[in-house]
Amino acid sequence: MNGGWPRVLAVCGLLVLAGCVAPAADHPAASNPGDIDQPTTPATTTAAGDTTTDAPEGVVVEGGSVDVDVNRTYERVQRLLGADFPGTRVVVRNLTQYKSADYGNVPFFRVFGIENPALDESEPTGLTTLDASVYVSPAGADSSRVEQVVAHEFVHVAQVREEMVPWFGGLSLERVTLDEQLARRSLVEGGAVYVTDAYSEEFLPEAESQSAYVEAGYENGSSGDRVVWSQYHFGAQYVNATVDDPTDLPAVYEDAPETTENVLHPGKTDDPAALDVDVSAEEYTRVDSLTVRVGELLTRITLRDVTNKSVAANASEGWANDRVVVFRESGAWDIAWVTRWDTPADADEFAAAARELGTEAGAVSEFRVDRLDDETVVVFAGSDDFLGTAAASGNVTVTA
Repeated sequence: MNGGWPRVLAVCGLLVLAGCVAPAADHPAASNPGDIDQPTTPATTTAAGDTTTDAPEGVVVEGGSVDVDVNRTYERVQRLLGADFPGTRVVVRNLTQYKSADYGNVPFFRVFGIENPALDESEPTGLTTLDASVYVSPAGADSSRVEQVVAHEFVHVAQVREEMVPWFGGLSLERVTLDEQLARRSLVEGGAVYVTDAYSEEFLPEAESQSAYVEAGYENGSSGDRVVWSQYHFGAQYVNATVDDPTDLPAVYEDAPETTENVLHPGKTDDPAALDVDVSAEEYTRVDSLTVRVGELLTRITLRDVTNKSVAANASEGWANDRVVVFRESGAWDIAWVTRWDTPADADEFAAAARELGTEAGAVSEFRVDRLDDETVVVFAGSDDFLGTAAASGNVTVTA
């Protein structure tokens, strides 16, 4: 979870997603040990074997200066949350190396043309690790912007210290689908934006709200940017619709939704519809894809590149389930994206929008859309040879 502004990128399995809460270097879920220095405060070992860091008194700043009264900000965040949690350290550091992502490592992103998010070194940035250490890069921004970044990170400290979020450390794509990862990260980032907005309203009334800032980033960004900003934007909307006050934030993570459909539509609790996909790999080699299910949010982002905002939103609404089947031949990926919809009309809308895939300038793949039945649409994407070979039938068997 990216500190105050969603530009920090944390490695999670094969996918690099924006995130202000990154795996701690000594945490068993860390995929890039050494990305962040080991904590300098004394470490202890819990009964479960995890390494934790003793909390300092208040907030200790290391490595530079921040034009913010960090202890005052910490106390304000505690008061907003109605919680009294141990202190932390704030390390001032250039975080440019965390402002990059290689989406090309994810087959769905590569084949469907979801590009890497843009790098903006001028933005203030923050990152919080799972041992509740905070890293901040002020980047020369004005003090109110930096204070929002710091407040946002202190909400993440609260999430860690108060053990609000049961899935911290378990969002690797080796464990959950891309859809669930985006949903869960949206709740964490959305919670931080929601509380930071409350902080800004009370203590920084002249500053632009963080939710307005991330909304602009989402609306004006590329597809890769939208993957990043969406977690903050729609996550904040979900939290705002779910709780009435920052003191209620822990309730967001109790029985939390596991799909982006339920994040996009607060109050909707439907589980994904049944969808079993059999695969017969004859000429192509099947790859066990870690994306598995991409969900409504990424469907919307994918379609928006070739349609427009309203068409993409309407065409992805009514999502019921999907499966991504990845094949590899001569080093290139090809995909059969099997989608199921709530109604035939929903399937009609998606199929119509999906037929626009590949029509934009610079499209990286060829596409074919097949309607299997009233509620099932399959999008084949990749090379001409793959599209000439791949097929889907029944309920549902993919052959390639």
